[in-house]
Amino acid sequence: MTMKRLLRRISFLFLCVSFTQLAFSQTKVVTGTISDDKGAPVQGASVAVKGAKGGTTTDATGAFTLTVSANARALVISSVGYNQQEIGIPVDNKVSVTLVSSSQGLNDVIVIGYGTTRRKDATGSLTLVTAKDFNQGVITSPDQLLQNKVAGLEIVNNSGQPGSATTIRIRGNSNIRGNGNPLYVVDGVILDGRDARPSLNLGIGGFGQKPEDNPLLFIDPYSIQDITILKDASSTAIYGSRGANGVIVITTKKGSSSAVKLEANASVGFNVGYMKRFDILPYGTFVSALSKYNADTTAAKLNLGSKVDPMHDITQSNPIQNYQVSMSGGNENGKFRASFLASSTPGFIQNNNLDKYIATFNGGYKFLDKRLSIDFGLIQGHVTNNDVLTSNTAGSAGNLISAALQWNPTASYYNPDGSFRNLGNGTPNPLMLLKAYNDVSNINTTLANISASFKILPSLEYKFLYSVNQSDGSRNASVDGFVRGLAPLDGNGFGSVQNASLTSQVIDHLLTFTTSFSPDFHFTALGGFEYWKSNYSNNQAVAQTFDFNQSELSLIKAKYTDIMFDGKTQSPFQSFTDITTEVQSYFARVDFNFKDKYYLTGTFRADGSSKFGANNKYGYFPSAGFKWNIANEDFLKDNTLFSGLSFRATWGITGSQDFPSGSAIDQYSFTSYQHAAQVNAGNPDLKWEQTMQYDFGIDFSILNNRIHATVDYYNKNKTDILFQSTAIQPGPAATTWINLPGHLLNSGIEATVDASVVKTQNFSWDLAVNYATNNNKITEFYAPGTKTPLAINTGQINGQGVSGTLGQIITNNQPVDEFYLKPFKGYDQKGNQIVGDPGSETFAGNPNPTSLFGIATTLRYKKLSLSLNGGGSAGFKIYNNTATSVTNIAGIANGRNIDENAYKSAEQPSSGVAASTRFLEDGTYFKLRNASLTYNIGNVGNYIKNLNVYVSGTNLFVLTGFSGFDPEVNIDKNNNGYPSTSIEYIPYPTPRSVQVGVNFAL
Repeated sequence: MTMKRLLRRISFLFLCVSFTQLAFSQTKVVTGTISDDKGAPVQGASVAVKGAKGGTTTDATGAFTLTVSANARALVISSVGYNQQEIGIPVDNKVSVTLVSSSQGLNDVIVIGYGTTRRKDATGSLTLVTAKDFNQGVITSPDQLLQNKVAGLEIVNNSGQPGSATTIRIRGNSNIRGNGNPLYVVDGVILDGRDARPSLNLGIGGFGQKPEDNPLLFIDPYSIQDITILKDASSTAIYGSRGANGVIVITTKKGSSSAVKLEANASVGFNVGYMKRFDILPYGTFVSALSKYNADTTAAKLNLGSKVDPMHDITQSNPIQNYQVSMSGGNENGKFRASFLASSTPGFIQNNNLDKYIATFNGGYKFLDKRLSIDFGLIQGHVTNNDVLTSNTAGSAGNLISAALQWNPTASYYNPDGSFRNLGNGTPNPLMLLKAYNDVSNINTTLANISASFKILPSLEYKFLYSVNQSDGSRNASVDGFVRGLAPLDGNGFGSVQNASLTSQVIDHLLTFTTSFSPDFHFTALGGFEYWKSNYSNNQAVAQTFDFNQSELSLIKAKYTDIMFDGKTQSPFQSFTDITTEVQSYFARVDFNFKDKYYLTGTFRADGSSKFGANNKYGYFPSAGFKWNIANEDFLKDNTLFSGLSFRATWGITGSQDFPSGSAIDQYSFTSYQHAAQVNAGNPDLKWEQTMQYDFGIDFSILNNRIHATVDYYNKNKTDILFQSTAIQPGPAATTWINLPGHLLNSGIEATVDASVVKTQNFSWDLAVNYATNNNKITEFYAPGTKTPLAINTGQINGQGVSGTLGQIITNNQPVDEFYLKPFKGYDQKGNQIVGDPGSETFAGNPNPTSLFGIATTLRYKKLSLSLNGGGSAGFKIYNNTATSVTNIAGIANGRNIDENAYKSAEQPSSGVAASTRFLEDGTYFKLRNASLTYNIGNVGNYIKNLNVYVSGTNLFVLTGFSGFDPEVNIDKNNNGYPSTSIEYIPYPTPRSVQVGVNFAL
């Protein structure tokens, strides 16, 4: 889709908005203020007309303005942490309300699988994070809003590049195949989880696999109302075969029953430096090192007489810009919301930029005396990514980051004639790589849904939903032929043109029955059918040896990807179409509530998937949850300690189908004309991975609801593990998929405490902390048909001198991806490192954090507020692949820079390169993710409402003993699809950034 077509769609959306105004007539305006029991204003309180959906919220002064129908008689006011109140609308249409504190907003509505529930009625382990609690600062994807906010939720930025993919784990590392990310559900629509940005492997230049982008970039973070994290089986089993890794439910903002309101947000910021540097030798120490490790004549030859700082010279500080505007309104019969976001997020490295244009439009309308409801939603996103030469698995040539780390700081970048200097020592010129590499991708994504709900009876409602998620991506990448010292690109060049398409569709039929058998006994039942389908395809054209742009002194504006036929060497056109994945599901849920004391939830789902063998097409996933609201028992009614107290217990089974489509059937690949080879041997008995999980939890509030806490213990057991093996002879030379009888175990404790430490009319201090532990282990993991422990090696260690090395293992009685390395035994008398012989590899450390923690605090004084959010991980190891093969001491003999740890050691340049336990480091860290200072100016004149100005900082500092750029790193070093964990290798560095912004309403 071109930008012109995108703008046409956006124009159409706003044209639709204008027609919605036809529904608004015969109204009156109600104004008022909302305060707490101490007289302090309550910001963000919800105000709605009784019996109508939508409404408005209060500003920082507690004030609100709401347009209602002329016959409206009552308002309903609610806010997190307060009891809901209903008041009549007085004759003068002016109200003043004092809210009474409740037990942590127990009446708040939470979105769960295929429906909603009140917080107090939820039996499962779930966490709701609302917009007011989101992380602030530079945010490019929705998952960044949640970092360190939820106990047991680990979100790792794989690199510091804007828009890069994240690793997300709920309650531990639960996969030995695939990425293990949770299921995403947006406004009730299940996402595929993949991205239409074509993958790129720069094997021709030895640079390796390029990092992936985040698949959620098309969602506007400013348009998200709240996010619910479903963690236990009682909450996720309703999603059956896709719930084993947890579920993240995203709900976007909707229109309210009020006069049309315009809201705007604008911010500008800059990257202001490295959050943390990789400690290579500064200029002066490097010059001393030349003399320390080389003969005088060699040292003099390697000192080239200039002074440069490559790690500074590859960076940029272009403005980070975000502009968002939204318009919403409606009445009790219809409402809408439309928004548009334009953002530009330059990376910290030159030529890197992420541009996004996202339009969102949704609405809901009622007909037939409100028995029929039509709801719709549309997200249209365009993302352009200008990438730089970073990579996950670079060989001896390294990438842009390694070139900057290794570049001789006494060498200028240019020859006297203005051409790029080539030192001839194996390190390419970093500025040359910036100039020669071009990589631009464009992804257009549409997520659209429409649903119709009809009340057959007051207690019985039918709902139909259809949605489509269409994403199309293109990627043009090239390396100009003027690069020097990089065979076979030197004097030839390279061009690649790729396209990809991803389509998924969902059809839901839901029937909900709600009744009360007595004033004390309430019952809700849900039954449904779902059909989900996904298709993916891509293609690529590659060419080499072009006859232009062979000299940086005589460049033309055209890129190789503009004139691919100019390439002398044309690789065969490649195309791929993934086997269609189809899932057909039947599911049900029942909820019992007796006297608001005893709650029981039961769910069941049957999933049939085209991925599995003919003999095991269907998987069955039950769950049960129980909750005892102890605070409502007679024996606790007169207690003065507990404001609320409840106990939860849940059990359930969920599934996983996170493996390639078509793995259960025979597959063939065409390698040339009239020639095809079998690449996969089918297995009709291939069945579902299953995860059985049980959970026990306690929720309590004390000190008149000033402190609220939740504690959970969980235990997950994954069985029937999906495993890719080799077909048994005399079968074809192909892979085959089987189920292993092993167990992948995760267990731990989660705790969350929210406290209103101080609360007066002029000053308040809120504090939230969370902490989680995790114990990860594989047991009974044997080779098929034996009691011999199965060992799967993964975790590529890349770079010069370590090609083909694997540093992690998946095996019995160990955590997933346990480090498996030769032991480091010190140095000999000549300064050579001593490592174990081949076969001496040993279990060396756990790459999975054993504890996660987060903290958030907000201090408010009158109209000024300060918010701080941070957190980290502990109890795990990181392998520093950069120190192994990029900044090792051997480089100093050739005039390459080295790291300070090597310089301070007893090692000599003759030591050689080897992967060992020497480069394992403690990964424990605490990071201040963001800090925001906001001043609420309030209303200005007759039109501007709730004006706020703010300044925020992102990635302000990190406390760690890790010597690399950032301990929050997970470079993808998988081996044959078996993922790695906690390996650092010349990553895109994490920048520190500062923003200033303003938001207001009209």
